[in-house]
Formats: sequence, structure tokens, C-alpha cells
Amino acid sequence: MIRRIKKLPVVLEPEEVERLLSIPDKRYISGIRNKAVLSLMVNMGLRVSEVCNLKPGNVNLTKRKLRIVQGKGRVDRDLIIGLNTAEALRAWKEVKPKNTAYFFSTIRNRKEGIFATTKGSKLSARNISLTLKGYVRRAGIGKNVSPHTLRHTFATNFIRQNGNVMNLMRILGHADISTTQIYVTLANKDIETAMDNFIEFKR
Repeated sequence: MIRRIKKLPVVLEPEEVERLLSIPDKRYISGIRNKAVLSLMVNMGLRVSEVCNLKPGNVNLTKRKLRIVQGKGRVDRDLIIGLNTAEALRAWKEVKPKNTAYFFSTIRNRKEGIFATTKGSKLSARNISLTLKGYVRRAGIGKNVSPHTLRHTFATNFIRQNGNVMNLMRILGHADISTTQIYVTLANKDIETAMDNFIEFKR
């Protein structure tokens, strides 16, 4: 029986994340929106489908709380929004098309900045993926990056900052701890601890 070799997922290093987040141009409505989308995925670990399905009522910026309704596995979960991500979400909320069914929407106007001609419909996963790939190229990141890469990056960074695996499991909405355990390997926490405590031979 041939066993499949499991490859570790691609993650971005902190300096790559900083370059990526600097690309969206906040002079434009689309740039403000895209900065908020990227922040949710890389700073909170949301799946791209969860970003697309967010409703205005799921985002409480006053209390900095976000509710994922029926994520993967049809499980709801509540998350705390970090200060930087809350700022990005607030900036988008101020300029987004009004009375849309979803928090993130498309922007249809001939000239950015003319709100009267802006109409919003649900933002698609494909739209986010294509936009992300363009940003990755402009940031000079030579990796195959998808929206899920940002989720992997968040999880790895969480563990690197001494995050608890059980807490991470609940944040990501995993049903099985073994799925979350991969990020301990990615973060090298166990390996670093083991090597630090290893007693070397000396002559």
C-alpha cells in the first residue's frame, strides 16, 4: 500500500505579510475593502467562504466581536477582532455600499469615489483569490499563495506567539485536534524547545 506524503502548507513570514498588507491602495474604495478582507484572513484565520458569507449583523465593531454563522461543519463561533483589523473593518464600513445583504460587496462604478453609482452584491471567493494573487506579485512574494495560505499563516503565527493548540482549534473552527496540530510543526515550537533543552556532548 502506497502511503501519501503529506506536504506542509505554505505560510508567509512576518515581513512578507507586512509587504502584502501595504499593497491595497486606500485611496480607492476597493483598496479599503481589500485591506479589510486580507486582515480578516491573516489576523483572524477566517476561511475565504466565511469572509464572503459575513453579514453586517455578524460584525460588531463597538464590542470588537465577530460571529461566524454556520462555518465549515455548520458550527457557529464567536471571535474577538484585533485592534488593527477592527480599524480596517471600520474604514470599509464607512464607505461600503449601504443596505447590502453581505458585509463585503462588489463595487460597480465607472469612477472610484462616486458613491451615487456604487452598487454592491456578494463578493465572491474567486474575486478575492484573483485580487490576492495580483497583490502577491506586486509585493514580490515568490510563493504560491491562495486565500487559505493566509489562514495557515495566522495559525502558525498564533502558535509561534505561545498560542494554545486547543484555543487555536476553536478559533479556526476545526472539529478534530489533529487538523490543528499541523501548525505546531509549522511553527517549530516543539522542535525549538527540544533543541534548546538538548544536552550536547563536549570533549
